[in-house]
Amino acid sequence: MRIPRYYIDQALECGQIIPLPDELHRHAVQVLRGKVDDALILFNGRGGEYHAKFSEVNKRHSSVEITEYDDVDRESPLDVRLVIALIKSDKFDFAIQKAVEMGVTSIQPVTAARTVLNLKAGRLEKKRLHWRGVITSACEQSGRTRVPELLAVQSLNDYLLEDDERLRLTMLPEATSTFTELDIESKPVSLIIGPEGGFHDDEVELMRQQTIRLVKFGPRILRAETAVVAGLSLCQSYWGDI
Repeated sequence: MRIPRYYIDQALECGQIIPLPDELHRHAVQVLRGKVDDALILFNGRGGEYHAKFSEVNKRHSSVEITEYDDVDRESPLDVRLVIALIKSDKFDFAIQKAVEMGVTSIQPVTAARTVLNLKAGRLEKKRLHWRGVITSACEQSGRTRVPELLAVQSLNDYLLEDDERLRLTMLPEATSTFTELDIESKPVSLIIGPEGGFHDDEVELMRQQTIRLVKFGPRILRAETAVVAGLSLCQSYWGDI
């Protein structure tokens, strides 16, 4: 049986006995029926992971003892940022979940001309907390030891106008260059993915002006969430660890 693995946002060290946060307690004890001496793995996003076992379990709370530190590193050597336009909630969740599994180091949500999701300030903060949960859950599942950074939402135009030393690229059916023609050694990469309906012509023109690399990925039109997986797979294949 696979050992449960959880993200916990605090300093950890061997020999430490810590109470599990309520949310982790509910899943580990009430859902998975964890009991005293059962094993689990904890990580705090700062590298490595910690082996632990339950030292106390009851209905309301549980504690674990950290027994061993494993300096494992499952992170990609490629520093890749996903810049993704807001899309419908379930599809956005899927996209960032798969991006984490594919090894992104940061996620930059943007609003584009054809973005259909309109989030006001109060709702946006709730969404950020939700997205953060999707990211940490994907880290737990995929064995990652560092948690990708979730950047603040900004407009696509503002993002494109920023000074950025990263290799910035996007995938367009009308592009003429392919990944194999980029001929660029590994460097920090930003992959830009548009919304449902694609980029507006003005946005594509701004990309050209800002020397964003436009990459051809075939004649077919991909859904945004599909483009995330396809684009990151290519990036990791050429410059990462796939």
